[in-house]
Amino acid sequence: MRKSSSRYFVKAFLLALVFLLLPPTAMSDPQARVQSKKERQAEPRQGRGGAHAQETVEAAATSTSHLALPFKRAWQYLTDSASMQSPSLDGARIYLPLEGGRVICLDRETGTLLWTSEPGGIITSPVTVGDNSVYIATRKTADDGSEVGGSLRAVDKATGLTVWVKDYSRPFVAPLELAANRIYGGSADGSFYALASENGEVIWKVETQDVVHGRALVESHAVYFGSDDGALRAVDAERGQIIWKYQTGGKIIGRPAADERALYFGSGDGYVHSVDILTGKLRWKSRTGAAIEASPVLVGDRLLVASFDNFVYALSPANGNRIWKRRLENRLASSPVVQGDASLVAPLRGDYVAVFLNSDGRRVNLYQLDKDFEIVADPIFGGNTLVLATNKGLVVATATKSSDNQTRAVKK
Repeated sequence: MRKSSSRYFVKAFLLALVFLLLPPTAMSDPQARVQSKKERQAEPRQGRGGAHAQETVEAAATSTSHLALPFKRAWQYLTDSASMQSPSLDGARIYLPLEGGRVICLDRETGTLLWTSEPGGIITSPVTVGDNSVYIATRKTADDGSEVGGSLRAVDKATGLTVWVKDYSRPFVAPLELAANRIYGGSADGSFYALASENGEVIWKVETQDVVHGRALVESHAVYFGSDDGALRAVDAERGQIIWKYQTGGKIIGRPAADERALYFGSGDGYVHSVDILTGKLRWKSRTGAAIEASPVLVGDRLLVASFDNFVYALSPANGNRIWKRRLENRLASSPVVQGDASLVAPLRGDYVAVFLNSDGRRVNLYQLDKDFEIVADPIFGGNTLVLATNKGLVVATATKSSDNQTRAVKK
């Protein structure tokens, strides 16, 4: 009986001590306990983007870029057929590839559906926008899903009607580039092609040792492109003759950046390479922590590079020395989008975009998507309009100081 009484007094003493140590609001205000629970539930979501739990603008960071203005969602086009191909846009329209082989054309201002095109087959690269037509590359498949070739189709921008279509032995798998009445692009057959934009006829091709996923840089005198065989090639734009070749230790996917002296590009070997633009001789290379698929971007005396190690780097174009770096959550597969003194970075499968100063990497903006939305392709920014392809469809936001929050949604 004495032992039971002792245990009772000990429990009573401990319980009283707990109540004495609790903050007064936790005892008197039941809403305080509810709010704490909500905050705890929100913590995992804040942690997803790394920057989510921080202020949008870091201390003393100011920018004159339109990217630093608050983003407000203008409209969205929701679809269950979202693909991982980037949208394309011109002054009036947005062209969005969908799973299953469809391309839709939307009004850039309102999101209204203007036309739909079904070119047949699986779309293998973003839509390429010309003056009067857009060009759609597809992989043709048999009933059992096996590949039976590829095609390229020119579609009228205003109506979505086919202008011409050309078949090939294998599909084009690199983003296509349009210049001087020619279409340039890499194929699954291991070759890089120059095609006539009026009919898709082959003008010349350059064979490599692997599939060509690399996006080309087209200059007036030469075309520069990378291949899955790890080589960057310079090719005479008129005749397709190889000028030089530089070998790396990994796939080259992104488009090289160039100035008057050098080319700058990333490789699957984890290095940023700089080579002489005339000879292809190595100038320098700078190591990151993982493969690089995004295209580097030159901004004055900075070279911006996004790597699979989740870092965006600012390097010196002169020698490759690191000026600054910033870590984000999620893999970085898209190039930084530059406007003025700032750059926007969109992590793959992330639910936000962040904007950093080119000079020192301080953050000047952050735009958060709605719950369960994830970015699945390269972002596009033009004319104060941010276009994001997500797992649930297209999200379009505007950079503006307007207080008008009204949004329009289109469900498909």
